[in-house]
Order: sequence, then structure tokens, then C-alpha cells
Amino acid sequence: MRHLWIIFVGVALASMWGRCTYDILPEPEAPAFCDTAQATYQTTIKPIIDKNCALSGCHVAGTKAPGDFTSYTSLRPYLKDTEFKYYVLDLKDDPEVGMPPNWIDNPGPKDLTLEELDLISCWVSKDYPE
Repeated sequence: MRHLWIIFVGVALASMWGRCTYDILPEPEAPAFCDTAQATYQTTIKPIIDKNCALSGCHVAGTKAPGDFTSYTSLRPYLKDTEFKYYVLDLKDDPEVGMPPNWIDNPGPKDLTLEELDLISCWVSKDYPE
């Protein structure tokens, strides 16, 4: 009878042993930048465009550069055909055709900051909210 009791306790312990788990859960991921960024034209993008694009001699009415980027309405045609994305994001590292250009007569900054590029990228991915 004593052996039966030891066997019973051994089986009970063995069955409980298999039920214990040590799950290693991954660290919670921080939300992606675009999930939390308020990338809208009025709040974050217009100041970037005003500082880098809508300058005297560049993307304003009456200049040789294509488009008037002083308002969302006048910028919208360049967003719909992805021209803005192409020149600002896709060609950003090309000093001749990427925007902003690295020309001597460029009155504004020659490069966008990483934060500005991230905000514009989020804005593009959200389909250019106003």
C-alpha cells in the first residue's frame, strides 16, 4: 500500500510539473512613429513647406518653380500625382533634382531634417490629410 501511495504522489507531481510554464513574453513594442504622429497639413506639414519650399523664388506664385505651395489647395495637384512624394522623399539624396535642391541660388535650407522627413513620410502614408 505504501508503494501505491508513493506512485500516486509521483504521478501527481509529474502531472503538475508539466503544467508549469515559463513563458517569455516579448517586450511590448512602442507604437510606430506614424501611429502617434499628428501629421496633418495644417499642424505639422505647412510649417515645413513654408520653411523649405514656399519661399521667394521657389514654390510661390509667379516663380519659375512649378506649383504654388503656399496653400493646401494649390499644393493638392502635386500630391495627387505623387510628384511631391517623388521629389521630396524618393529623390531626397539627389542634390540636383531632390527637394529641397542643393543649388547655390536656393534661398532656403538644402536638406530636410530627419524629423521633417519622418513627418512628411507619415503624412504621405496617411494620404495627405489636411
